[in-house]
Amino acid sequence: MKIGSIARRSAAGIRTVAVIGCLVQLGAGILLAPAAQAASASPTPADGQLFGIHPVEEGSTTLPGGHFNFAVLPGQRITDGVVVENLSNRILRFHVYGADLITATGGGLAPAQSTDTMRSVGAWITVSRTMVSVAAHGQVTDTFTLSVPTGVTPGQHLGAVVVSADVGTTSQGNPIEARAALITVVSTPGVSHPSAELSSLRGSTALAGQVSFAITLSNHGNVLLTYSGAISVVDGDGRRIARLPLTPANAYVVPGGHALLAAVWDKAPVSGQYRAQAAVVIVVNGVAVETLRSQSLVVQFSSAPLALIVVGAGIAAALLIVLATWAARRGAHRLRAQRRAVPAGVRRPVG
Repeated sequence: MKIGSIARRSAAGIRTVAVIGCLVQLGAGILLAPAAQAASASPTPADGQLFGIHPVEEGSTTLPGGHFNFAVLPGQRITDGVVVENLSNRILRFHVYGADLITATGGGLAPAQSTDTMRSVGAWITVSRTMVSVAAHGQVTDTFTLSVPTGVTPGQHLGAVVVSADVGTTSQGNPIEARAALITVVSTPGVSHPSAELSSLRGSTALAGQVSFAITLSNHGNVLLTYSGAISVVDGDGRRIARLPLTPANAYVVPGGHALLAAVWDKAPVSGQYRAQAAVVIVVNGVAVETLRSQSLVVQFSSAPLALIVVGAGIAAALLIVLATWAARRGAHRLRAQRRAVPAGVRRPVG
């Protein structure tokens, strides 16, 4: 086969819950897609839930709950708080800190580690108590101050308030850390500039009968983006024969961030030429603002094994014809030689 180019917030009452099934080993990031980390609060926690966090003002204002969303002028500061609930049967000690949001491998967002150098919202957040202990089934409120620099550019800036706890060790002795994070969106006044770009569409055939596609979406604007997209495959007559959804679907892409999108074409044909093209709808604040399209990618299939069989059969038949002709000619030559060797008047016995 040949491939070539031509040419949100959660509703009020939601808790972000850390569970044993989502433990992060060795400080790996938590993937934050829209509402992906939200879990409904329950008086009786489900098995494996360790702790939950939510904004202190959740349910007390007209603003939707679940995450922090601030509209702040450069140079201003604002104070808010996070409630940490211990859902386990033992005392837990928590680390609370502000973090930048970065694009995670495979899409979505992940808060930076507490040891990383913060360069955006994570550096603007100052937590009152970075270490808090919470009794079993108890809760603690920790406040923080968000101070926006005077020279910050207009647009949306992304960070998170992160709460983590060491919950044990692996069999190799490595620490296991559970984290929960509340996305913090800071909007500063100015002209919103949504801008995104697609890389070239790429394809590969690691498995027989299957084509894997990949493309990168980059956010060059100053606002948070989400998206939806798919790859359309058409035949030589322009008829669409496959529509392949791009994944991960509807994840956040921060300003200056990137998301690697992928799709798989299963049960691909064994022969013929096809063209694939990606179309991605860019969404800002729930409104579609632009549709991006990639270049057209040529996907060429050839039934090489079948061709070899056909060619091989043809060669074999030709060889048989040549051998038969050679044998017939040789027999005729011997008969003529024998006739010349018999003396005149002598009859050769028949049989």
